Parts: sequence; C-alpha cells; structure tokens
Amino acid sequence: MAPGDDRIRSYYLFRAVTSFSLWMPFWTLWAYRNLDSYFLLTLVDVGFWTTMMAFQVPAGLLGDKYGRKRVLFVGELLAGLGILAFGLSTQFWQLFASNIFWSMGVCFVVSGDTPFVYDTLTEVGRAKEFIGVMARAWAVQSVVNAIACVTGGVLVQWVWHDRFDLTLIISAVISMAGTATVLLLKEPVAGRKEFASYKVQLAEGWKTVRTSRAIMVLILFQLVIEISTYVMAVFRSVYMNETLKLDSFPIGAAIGAFTLFGGIAAMQAGRIEQDFGEKTSLLVLLVTIIGSFAVVFAVGSWWAIVVQFPIYAVYYLQSPIIGGYINRRVDSSHRSTVVGISSLIFTIALTAVEVPSGFLANMIGTRETMAILAVAMTPIGFYLLSIWYKEVDASKKTKKVRMLKQF
Repeated sequence: MAPGDDRIRSYYLFRAVTSFSLWMPFWTLWAYRNLDSYFLLTLVDVGFWTTMMAFQVPAGLLGDKYGRKRVLFVGELLAGLGILAFGLSTQFWQLFASNIFWSMGVCFVVSGDTPFVYDTLTEVGRAKEFIGVMARAWAVQSVVNAIACVTGGVLVQWVWHDRFDLTLIISAVISMAGTATVLLLKEPVAGRKEFASYKVQLAEGWKTVRTSRAIMVLILFQLVIEISTYVMAVFRSVYMNETLKLDSFPIGAAIGAFTLFGGIAAMQAGRIEQDFGEKTSLLVLLVTIIGSFAVVFAVGSWWAIVVQFPIYAVYYLQSPIIGGYINRRVDSSHRSTVVGISSLIFTIALTAVEVPSGFLANMIGTRETMAILAVAMTPIGFYLLSIWYKEVDASKKTKKVRMLKQF
C-alpha cells in the first residue's frame, strides 16, 4: 500500500456519503413551481451568489489559518441546513434566505476540498497524482449522485407524487448525518505558515493571483466553462418538464445518466492530461463544450438530452485538470485563499450572466437564450486560450534555461 492510501480512501468515503443528492434533478422544479418565472428562478440564486461574493474569500482565509478538516465539517453542516430550509420554503424570500445558508456551506467546502487533497498528497510525496486522485473523487461522487438522481425520480413519480420538496428535505438529513465522515480525515501538515493578520494573508493571496498571468487565465477559462454549464443546469429540468413534457422519473434518469457519464469521463482526466498536455487539454475541453452547448437547446426533442452528455464530460474533466494546473502554481500557505479569490471572481461573473439569462428566457425562451450564451462564450474562450498558450511556452522556455544553467 502506497503512503497516504488510507487517507485518500477516507476522503473518497467523505465525498460519497455527502454526495447523495436526491434534489439534483428537482430543486429548480421546486423553485419554479412556487415562482412560475425563469427570471425569479435566477433571482433566487442571487442570494446564493452574493453570499459567495461576501464570504468565499473569508472562508478561504479561515481554511488556510485553521485547517482544511474544520472548514469541511462546518461547510457540510451549513450546506445541509440550507438545503433543508430550501425544501421547506414556498415563498421567494424564504427560498432566497435558504440559499444564503446553503451558499455559506459551499464556501467552506470549496475552501477545504481541493486544498485538503493537494496538501495531503504533498505531505506523502505524491503531489503529481493530484489530477488522478481528484478524477477518482469526481467519479465516486458521480456514481453516488447518479444513483440518487434515479432514486429520486422513482420516489417523486410513483411514491411521493411530485413532492419535489421531499428530495431536498431527505437529502439534507442524509448530508448532515454524513458530515460525521469528516472526523475520519487527517488534517494535512504541508508547511502552511502563520500570517500576522488576515489582511496580510489576503494581500499575499491576491498578489499570487494578480502577479501570475497563468493563474488568472486559468481562473477565467474555468469561469467560462462553469458559467455556461451552470446556467444550462438552472434551466435544464424545467426545460425537460415544460418543453419536452417529461415526467419526474425520465428527468431523474436522464440527469443520473449525465452524471454517471461525467464521472466515467473524469476517470480519464489524468490520462487525457498526460496525452494532450497543458495546451491541448484545454482546447479539447473548450471545443467540446461549445459544440455541444450550441445545439443542446436548438432541438425540441429527445435529441436535446443526448447532446448534453459531452457537456457533462467537460464539466467533470475541467475541475481536476484545471484545478491541478492552478495548484501546481500555488504554495500551501495561499492555496485556500487563492481558491476563495477564484470563487469570488466566478460568482461575480455568474451573477452578471445568470439573471439576464433568466430575463431573456422569460422574453424569448430557453433555447434561444442558450444559443446566445454559446455564441458569446466562443470568442472569450479562444482569446483566453491564446494567452494560456503563450504562458505555457514561456514556462517551458524558463525551465529549459534553468536546466542548462545547472549543467
């Protein structure tokens, strides 16, 4: 058994137990049923994203100061409370407030998750395996979520008779109980240094992002991928139900299949990154998602479901691959803080895109809105990719010069 295997397995268990999300296919249907508006559906999300804007960086600072294990525990507990409150809510402001607690939990989880894995692997001398380990973690999560989605579809259609709220309530109880698995994790000690104050810590983290063009480009590129997939996910279930006239079980089964396919793709993340390298890997991700995203809502039949599979493959691949590239360029003392800054940039951009998308969907329809988003993301993605190519070439040149000087 390789050093750290037991700790990695404990992390996989934590991911599995806290990922049983019966609500995944149905949370937007629950909100839409109570709000009857795409615009209000996206506006409810403003509570989630504005909380992340305010809290993600402080959560990252706390993760770097007090450790990954503590923020993971607090995060899963808060997220569970938020999901429970969401399932019990029927009014706009109730849903909005529930999203605040849900978001605070996600802030803590995001701040502790990948830094925990990278620091653990660094401690046992296996940092190069990060992409592979995270890919397997995504695969574990996808299998559990796929089972949850199908189970939720069966229960909602034939047992609960369209009680979408129960998927949220029961998932929250399972998630909060599963928080106990955090206690099985061992806090990594990868040489984090103490800062004089949070202000100094934040300044150092922001300096890392601001002075490294490679890190900033990676953050922005990941932002393009994640925003497009998230906005689609907001409209996805309502589109299937309203436009394609699918019942709860087919919706749950379809989203379960997407999730499982994404997890299978994630298992190949390490191999894909090794085969294509830092430049071509991102190109493959971008081209795949643009092609699929451009047609996913362009057809009004079950083909709209089929063409979503590549989107999920990209979504599950991008996190371990791009996360690996970022973590290679950040030291442990700033890792959670940089993740927090990255999430802050993401939430600002997503809020600026999601709410207008909801307004457009009310005005012209979801299919047309998705087509506009696909067209808009294309030049931005390729522009960031061109800068990334220059950064990779410059980095290789610098390494080559250093090697020659050693001889």
